[in-house]
Amino acid sequence: MKSLCNILFILAAALVLVVSPVFGADSSGPPANKKVPAAELVWPPPPLEPRIRYLRSISTSDDIRGKKGFWRKFWEFFRGPDTRAMIKPMSVAVDGKGRIYVADPAAGMIHIFHSEKRKYSFIEAIGGKELRFPIGLAVDEGDNLYVADGQRKQIFSLTTRGKPGRIYGKPGQLQRPAGIAVDSRRGLLYVADPPAHDIKIFSLDSGKLTGSIGRRGVGAGEFNFPAWLTVGAKGQLHVTDSLNGRIQTLSSDGKPVSSFGKLGDGTGSFSSPKGVAVDSDGHLYVADAGFDNIQIFDQRGRLLLYFGGSGQAPGLFWMPGGVFIDGDDRIYVADSYNRRVQIFQYLKAKGSP
Repeated sequence: MKSLCNILFILAAALVLVVSPVFGADSSGPPANKKVPAAELVWPPPPLEPRIRYLRSISTSDDIRGKKGFWRKFWEFFRGPDTRAMIKPMSVAVDGKGRIYVADPAAGMIHIFHSEKRKYSFIEAIGGKELRFPIGLAVDEGDNLYVADGQRKQIFSLTTRGKPGRIYGKPGQLQRPAGIAVDSRRGLLYVADPPAHDIKIFSLDSGKLTGSIGRRGVGAGEFNFPAWLTVGAKGQLHVTDSLNGRIQTLSSDGKPVSSFGKLGDGTGSFSSPKGVAVDSDGHLYVADAGFDNIQIFDQRGRLLLYFGGSGQAPGLFWMPGGVFIDGDDRIYVADSYNRRVQIFQYLKAKGSP
C-alpha cells in the first residue's frame, strides 16, 4: 500500500510542478537506474536549475570526530570503543555556534555534534533530572537550548555554557509536550501538547504559563494532535496539525491566518506530516513520515518541490521526523528509522538576492 501511495504521489506531483515557477518542474531526483555520487545529489535533477543539494549525513560520534588516531585506538584497546550512535533521532536544532543538537528519545539523551571543532558530547540529565523522553528541541537568539521531555511533562533549558536554566511546566500544565518553538523577540515559548489538542504559551523570562491556543476540532485555529512547531521571520507560528493532515499558520497573537493540506494520496496531501521549518525565502518544509520525503510549499500552500523517497541511501528517508533550517539555509532532517541526521542546502534561484 505504501509503495502504491508513493507511486501515485510522484505521478500527481509531476503534473503540478509543471506550473510551479519558483522551483522548476520534475523534482523526483536522479533516475532510479542511475547511480549518482552523493556529492552530486540535487533536486530537481539536471538540466533543471538545482534548488536542493545533499551535503552529508551524521549517524555516530565518529562522523564528527573523524578517523581514530593512535592514542584513541590505544585508549579504546583497554576501555573499549567510545563511539556513540543514534538510536531514533526525532528532532534537530542548531545554534549560532554551529552546534547540532539531536533529540534521541529512544536513547534518553541529546546528542551534540560540533563540526568545526570536531567534537561530540551528549546530555542525559539537566539540573539533576534524568531525561526520560526528550523529543522537542529549540534554540533562542542567545543560543540557549530548550528541551521538551514528553514523559516528565516539562521543558528544560540550558544556557549556551551548558548550565541548567529555567524549567517550564508545573504539574498539571502539560499532558505530553512534543514540538517546541521560541519567539525570542516577544519572549515566548510555544509548546505543542498533542493530547490536549492545543499550543501552550510560556513566558521565557518568568517561566509562567500565559495562555493557550486552540482546542480539538477541524476548524480554523482548532487542532487534532498538533505535534511540531516553528516560528517564521515575521513571528508567525506554523503548526503541524497532525491528524487533521494540514499545516496551520497563526499570527503572532495566535489568530488563524491560513492552512493547507489534507490527509490523502494526492498532490499536496500528507500521509503522516511531522516536522516543519521555514527557509530564508519563506518556503515551508514539511517532513512526511508516510511518504518518506520532504515537501516544500510557498506561503499560499502551493507545492513547489519535494525530495527524498523511501530507502537508506543518501537523500532517501525512513520515517523522517523533525526538520530544522539554520541561518545559512542548511536543512537538517532527523531521519529517524535510518538512525541519522541528513543535511541539505537550499540553493536560491539565480539572480535572487
